Amino acid sequence: MIRLEGRGAVYGEVWFEEELPREGGVDIVLYRQRRAPVPRSRVTPFLTMITDLAVAEDALIEQFGKDCRYKVRRADARDGLRVEFVVEPRERLEEFRAFFDTFARQKGVAPCDAKWLGAACDAGQLALASAAREDERLVWHAYLLSGSTAWLQYSASRYRDRDNAYRALVGRANRWLHWQVMLQARRMGLRRYDWGGLFEDESEPGRAGINRFKRDFGGEPARSFECALPVTARGRLYLPLREAWRRLRFAA
Repeated sequence: MIRLEGRGAVYGEVWFEEELPREGGVDIVLYRQRRAPVPRSRVTPFLTMITDLAVAEDALIEQFGKDCRYKVRRADARDGLRVEFVVEPRERLEEFRAFFDTFARQKGVAPCDAKWLGAACDAGQLALASAAREDERLVWHAYLLSGSTAWLQYSASRYRDRDNAYRALVGRANRWLHWQVMLQARRMGLRRYDWGGLFEDESEPGRAGINRFKRDFGGEPARSFECALPVTARGRLYLPLREAWRRLRFAA
């Protein structure tokens, strides 16, 4: 369980089919990526994409689109990349956060959630992966590991204000890093690579592009559910207040 101290309540995140520990000590349970809705909870449907890692390695890469497969193999053979996969990432969190937050500012998206990263690290469920050439980090990914699944939580690349050749290199490095993490996950006994969601509304070109990128790896779309269940009086009071505040904030 990932324990998160909120402003008015304590949350406990349990992922996929994990169960809440008997002595959870939390006010609200957040069931993430559940196969079926949790009774009496506040439910939000979620669309994601899953790559099956249980198949043979050759069969896995053959599922990739032709262009994706070419870029992965070119990166492996010619780009001089090296991968780092860190399952005890406490000492690397600041490095990752600095990289991601620079990327986020350039893209105009939210920075990473430092509190969540620290809590996932405390729970022993966070892994970081990077692709580098020589001494330069080109791409970072952050993963939530639970049961048989690796969930992609964050991905960041460094290519803004660079020439086309460099941008193409980073694009290949990103694809290559996904492939390398899939191989590492298989070695760890994991069987599912979860891409961390698909946009259901593709009317914005950026969202459509992200979906195309993920689909090029040949996974299968999957429906899951995000469920919030208050388990104490404090949680039952705070959860509707939090949701009302969020509605007001997004409506502003």
